[in-house]
Amino acid sequence: MRLSRRLFFAMQLAAALFSLLTPQLGFAYDHPLTDESVRDAYFLGQDSDRAVSFLSQYVQSLPVPDRGPDVVEIELRTPYAQVVEASLEHLVGYSAQQAAADYKRRGDFIQVRVKVLFTPSYTGRGEDFWRGVSVGLVQKKHMAATSVSGQPLYATDHDGDRAWVIGANVFVQFSVAGVDSDSVDVEVVPPEGATVHATFDLDSLS
Repeated sequence: MRLSRRLFFAMQLAAALFSLLTPQLGFAYDHPLTDESVRDAYFLGQDSDRAVSFLSQYVQSLPVPDRGPDVVEIELRTPYAQVVEASLEHLVGYSAQQAAADYKRRGDFIQVRVKVLFTPSYTGRGEDFWRGVSVGLVQKKHMAATSVSGQPLYATDHDGDRAWVIGANVFVQFSVAGVDSDSVDVEVVPPEGATVHATFDLDSLS
């Protein structure tokens, strides 16, 4: 019995020491980020395999609709995830100090990317069709975007001589004010077809 108790307390002590010495990820949704959280996010981004796995939690794919444009995927980025993504995009010659400076320059906001493609029932709308795509954030109440931009997507023929628009990425920013660490709903209203929703649990993303 005495040996069992000693072993039990030794295991408890080892677990406590391990938790103190093991680097912990910052909260997925937190603002403003602490210096430690920015540093954690930076080093996570520098490990490309872990970063890709981490960021995949922030993307949801959706089914093809019966009509209208195809909202292929909805991606949400918290301030922490934005630091991870920026670090992943700069694997060479990018320091933790630069990551901290870039975070301060960007400020705190939630970013949403919506990928929309044409379908047989919705074609030929031109490069700026994305302006007709409405994206909102819903948590207790509907929140309007603070910034919206679009990036047309193109396909080319085999020779690369001709290109045509097949869709767009719509980038939308929202204020973090009033957004709690809870489930949040991204609502996408396309120019035609049904409204699309994607729910992200900010409290469980890690």
